[in-house]
Amino acid sequence: MKNDFLGWDFDEVNFSSNLTLLVGVSGAGKTQVIRSIKDLQSICQGVSINGLEWKITFTGQTDIYIWEGLFSTVDADDLYHYEADISEQKPKIIHERFYKNSDILIERSDSLIVFNKRETPKLASNQSALFLLKEEELLQDAIDSLESIVYRDYTIALPTPAISGIQLDVLMAKFDTLDKIKNNHLVQNTKIRLFLSQQSHLPVFDLIKNRLCEIFPQVEDFKIETFKGDYTKKSSLFFWIKEKDVSRWIGEGSIASGMLRSIIHLGDIFLSNENSVILIDEFENSLGINCIDVLTDDIIHENKNLQFIATSHHPYIINNIPYEYWKIVTRKGGHISINDASDYKLGKSKQEAFIQLTKVLENQF
Repeated sequence: MKNDFLGWDFDEVNFSSNLTLLVGVSGAGKTQVIRSIKDLQSICQGVSINGLEWKITFTGQTDIYIWEGLFSTVDADDLYHYEADISEQKPKIIHERFYKNSDILIERSDSLIVFNKRETPKLASNQSALFLLKEEELLQDAIDSLESIVYRDYTIALPTPAISGIQLDVLMAKFDTLDKIKNNHLVQNTKIRLFLSQQSHLPVFDLIKNRLCEIFPQVEDFKIETFKGDYTKKSSLFFWIKEKDVSRWIGEGSIASGMLRSIIHLGDIFLSNENSVILIDEFENSLGINCIDVLTDDIIHENKNLQFIATSHHPYIINNIPYEYWKIVTRKGGHISINDASDYKLGKSKQEAFIQLTKVLENQF
């Protein structure tokens, strides 16, 4: 990927494992890599991104796809262009290609789009062909894969979705099995998925609850409720925990941030869409050392159909995730380098590898 507007680029990188930990000093470009993957989903949803050039290979249910393209660079104050009133203010697609199993489905220049060997009517020049042709059956599997990218930003408050009683009733009637809850794009919010699994008395909810109690031994029960239990108006869903030897339930506003993070992580691991790619910036944020081991083990072993790409520069986390899952991120000027740990011939033990990694990062600048 490359961005001429911001002046950065990085070479081809292979995210083939179900867990990738991006390791590097602050400012090396870890967050840029994470956000770039999220940007691919935004382009598929019709967003114009100033000066961005990309080429990605990814898999769907059964097929392999290659998608590449380039936006023009315009003189603007912002990288992202969602709703500019004047189309000339938005960057335009200069070229775009899309392959399915090496067969080209989309060939696009700045003035022409050919889909499945047929020229299309003139379409918006500021949006990707995947967005403009999103109703085409030939593209559905690829679009579903890109829609399965989930970005977790833990620097902002945990969302408390407002939802009406009628909506809740419809959701509970429609999504009453684990497969229905996991494998859809209508209910992306993890808190809603947890609520639906609880209301349907699914074993997975008990599994999540038991896992939470293992991480936090003082907790003996966990539930999600609507605010005041009022289904007649717009309501918000809130987490509640019951601690041992404490008579009252503790509401979300008084639950430790590390525990809230753990609940969402567990929900992601056990309730996400099959084949989701979950992006986590600063994996360690708010997590205590009692959380990290269990959550990391679950990420690696519990759901092989999920892919996690996370960033960290926290020594404890780096030292507790096997280095075969590391990608070491360094930067020189605007060029971001992303390499396997094996490229550095690190020591065989965790301790040796971590010490040598520290020396590599110290010498970056």
